This record gives sequence, C-alpha cells and structure tokens, in this order.
Amino acid sequence: MDHSGTRCPKFIKPDMSQVVSSDIWRSLEIRLIGRVQGVGFRYFTLEVARRLSLAGYVMNTREGGVRAYAEGPQEALDQFLRALQQGPAGARVREVRTTWGVATGTHTTFTIQPTL
Repeated sequence: MDHSGTRCPKFIKPDMSQVVSSDIWRSLEIRLIGRVQGVGFRYFTLEVARRLSLAGYVMNTREGGVRAYAEGPQEALDQFLRALQQGPAGARVREVRTTWGVATGTHTTFTIQPTL
C-alpha cells in the first residue's frame, strides 16, 4: 500500500519511450575526403575509437581518403563522428560521408587496416 491507503501494483510495465537510445548498438561507416593522409589520421581515429570503447577499423583508401567503420552505442558514435569531422592537427577534412546501420558484432576491437 502507498501512503494514501491504496494498493500499489507489484509490477509496473516499463514505459518503453523512456529507454535510452544510446543503449542500442549501431554501426557507422565514415568516408573522409581532404588532406587526411600523411597527417596521422588513422592513429588519431584509433585513439578516439579506443577511448570511446568502439569496435571496428580505419584505413586509407587508394583515392586518397580515409574510411572508418565503427560499432557501439549511439552517443559514442556521435562523439566519434564529431571528432573525425575535425581530425588531428594538420588534417583538413573537406567532405564527410556517413552511412548508419545495425551493428553486426563482427569486430571486437578497433584496428588499423591496410589500404583498400
């Protein structure tokens, strides 16, 4: 019973509108164009991803860009994207293309991959 004398239900059905979307793992592929090679961009990306506990990879592309793929909570992916849009000192990001999806769970850590 509550303080008014009425019976309280033993279990209350949770309000699913209150579920935090950051608990849901998603995937994010980012393609960066500009001065993004030769400036430590992959190592910068690796550091940011590890700090945010993301799984995935980063690589240079033969066209001169950088491609990153990460899986994790929405909030962490948002922070990851903001960091990569700025890049490390010396980088000049001209264009950012993103593709959002569902996490596959195929990556357990974040790594630097060979050029594609």
